[in-house]
Formats: sequence, C-alpha cells, structure tokens
Amino acid sequence: MTGAMYAAIGGLKSHMSKLNVIGNNIANVNTYAYKAGRMTFKESMYTTSRSGSNGGATSGGNNPSQIGYGCSVGSVDLNMAPSTYAPTGIGLDCMLDGEGFFLVGDKDGNILSNSDVKQLNLSRWGSFWQDPDGYICDRYGQVVYGFATVQNPDYNPNATKPEALGDNATQEEKKDYEEKMAAYTLSQQKTIVSTQLVPLRLPLSAAEPTKENGGIIEVTTGTGADQTTTESAQWEVGEPVYPYMKETVVDGKTYWTNEYTAYTDKATVPDPDDADPDDPKEGSLGLGNSMAVPGQNTDVNRVSNELFCQLKKLGVEKNGAITGIAANGDTVVIGYVAVANVDSSDGVTHVDGPYYKAMGGAGAVRVSALGGVLEGKYLGNQVVTPPAADGTGGSTPDPADAIVNEKDVEVRNGGLEASSTDVATEFSEMITTQRGYQANTRIITVTDSMLEELVNMKR
Repeated sequence: MTGAMYAAIGGLKSHMSKLNVIGNNIANVNTYAYKAGRMTFKESMYTTSRSGSNGGATSGGNNPSQIGYGCSVGSVDLNMAPSTYAPTGIGLDCMLDGEGFFLVGDKDGNILSNSDVKQLNLSRWGSFWQDPDGYICDRYGQVVYGFATVQNPDYNPNATKPEALGDNATQEEKKDYEEKMAAYTLSQQKTIVSTQLVPLRLPLSAAEPTKENGGIIEVTTGTGADQTTTESAQWEVGEPVYPYMKETVVDGKTYWTNEYTAYTDKATVPDPDDADPDDPKEGSLGLGNSMAVPGQNTDVNRVSNELFCQLKKLGVEKNGAITGIAANGDTVVIGYVAVANVDSSDGVTHVDGPYYKAMGGAGAVRVSALGGVLEGKYLGNQVVTPPAADGTGGSTPDPADAIVNEKDVEVRNGGLEASSTDVATEFSEMITTQRGYQANTRIITVTDSMLEELVNMKR
C-alpha cells in the first residue's frame, strides 16, 4: 500500500477520536459542573527523501524534502474555566464563583498537613446534603472537607477588660494594651475555627442537664440566716456541643486536633484535674472551664451512638460558612468549606464522575479559606513560635501548610455550576470533523482506484 493510504487511515482514527470527545461533551450538556474536553491533532512521522543544505561558495542551498504519514491525537484537554450559575433553590447547593475545587473524601480522612491533601478528591460539583449521621456529603456519598467550629479553649466570660490608655501612653504601653485587648476579645468567644482539615459534621446535641452529669449545680448566695441555695443549669438540652482541641505529636511536629468528647457513655463529667491523658484539660488549647455533655442516640436505626444537633435551614454563605438554625433560634456555624487550588488546573486527572485528582501535570495543591476567615493560619492548628535570643528553638511550619486567603473566589448558594459544553461550538466541530473524516475516506478510495489500475496493467 502507499503512504497516502496509511496517512488516510491515521486521519480516520484521529477524527473518530475527536468525534468521541464531541459526543461526550454533547452527552453531558446538562451535567452539572461538567468540564468540556477538547481534542487537538498533531502531525505524524515524516520521511526525508532529501535533506536540506545551506549552499556553498559556488552553489545555492536547497530545502529538505519530506513526506508526512498523516496525523494522530495530539492532546485531549479540559476546559476548567468557571461556568455559569444554574439556580436550583436548594439551600446546600452551591458553586464556586471563581477558580478552585471543593475537597471531598471518606469520613476517616486524617489531614494534618499539605502533604496529606492529595489523598482527597477535587470536585466542582457542589450538590451537598446532610446524611443521617450529621455529615455534610455530596450526592455520591463523599464527605465535604473544611474547617470546623470547635470550643474556644480560652473562653472566659468573667475575664476583665483591660483599662483604656491615656493620651500620654508610650509605644511599649500601647503594644502591651493591644496584646491584652486581643486576649480579652478571644476570651469572650465561645467558639473558634479550627484549622485542621476535617469532614464537616453537625455539632453534637447536649443531653438534658442533671446533677449526675454536672449539668445542674447548686449555687449558694448570702450569709448566715440570709443564705440561700438554688440550682443552676449549665446548659440547655439540645444546644450544640462542639469538639474540643487536643495536642497531637506526629513525626516530631505538634498539632492540635479536633476531638469529639468521649463522655456519651459516662454518668458524670470527668474531673479536670484527672491525670488521664485522654481527657481534655483546662487552660490554653485544652477543654476550658465548662462543657455540655452530649446525649446518646438510642434510635434503633441509628448510624452511631452520638446524637447530633438538629439544625434547620442549612445553607452556605459567600465565605463558605455552612450554617443552620438550632431549636432555640440561634444560628450555628458548622464550619467553613475548604477550597483547593493546584498549580495547573487544566492538568488535573479525571478519575470518576465529577472527581479529579492532583496527579502528574497538576503540580502542587494549596488549601484556601474564603473571606479572610483563617488569614495567617497554618493547617493542623500549628503554632508559630519565634526562636530564642540565641537563635535556638522555635517552631516554623512548612510554608506549604499555610492557609491561603482567597479573595477573588466566593460561594454562591442555592444553585450549581452548569455544564461548560457549548452546543453551538460542538455542532460546528461535529460538522468539520465529519467533513474531515469524509475527506480521508476519499483518499482511501482514490488510492484504491490507483492500485487497481496498477494491478490491471497486465491483462
């Protein structure tokens, strides 16, 4: 056979591959968060019948003479540019208005540093719901990862506000005042946002306060004959019980991890002075001075023994905060959705359905928080401590563990990202692909006719 026949066969195969890409794009024209593919051609190998020369003193040069052998698939690319917003009216449906990916995975993911993030899946599909165990999941059962709300270990409602400085305060006094004011402001917050990347889950539900579980205490007021003793409830039944933070050392690095209380099967609140290392402690980055005891889930159809808080009107805010309304009318912030960015978003690998992996071609993954929620923080609640005066000691986290403050991306709730398939473009590409395929068949037909004439030369 001639080279024209081989070139035409290569053209047929390549155009069929492009038609497969077009067909997949059109099939997913109504698939939320679908990213359209694009196939490009590349020239195939060449044979050189005469090489080129630059010429000499008496003769001119000549160009090389080469004959090609068709084309092949050059690349199949993904268009990862953000698509349009498609409203659905569902509160937990959301889309990323900008670049980036949601992080989803299994419930047992243990993400402390940036090196662990690649075990999670990347997704642009924001169809979320609350599963029967209180986790925020997508419709395929993957759990949404983010930064959860936890108990503030430094909460102290009785803290004294520092006195205001006079007009003649020195710079050193002003600096000291700012530090004390920051500590006071922190002490007035019941909850904070943990920087450990965890599966987002509704907080637990507080059990009914009793004397046995420490929820009701006796308060004595007055002296002598005027002394009275009354009972005081430390919490309300059903109010949110958030995780506490526990020190964890991994590979020589110190992290503070989110821990759900293990007291659902105990009758009383443990003594804060107990030496059990598994019990949360008082003080900075410990339990704090008080907590509610969560109730047990005794339903026969329960998924776990933990009773999570019943929240209504779940929704996602612009900064990624997942919120709900508790039974007492308070707004509860479950946590903040994490956003992942890769060095090359077009280089992610499509693994299954709406999921991608940051494999070869994508580069490094960086985790972001929206709206400046965790600006200047590091994954795993790592604490940055400066070295001593002699230059020794100190703790400097890996720069890759820094949480990026994403300013150009926000979450739009009540809708999903539409497919990026452009039907007009795909139909135009289909026409040119069909004509290209048809032209290659003509080459085969003409080549066959020429070979037939050659064979019929001897009759």
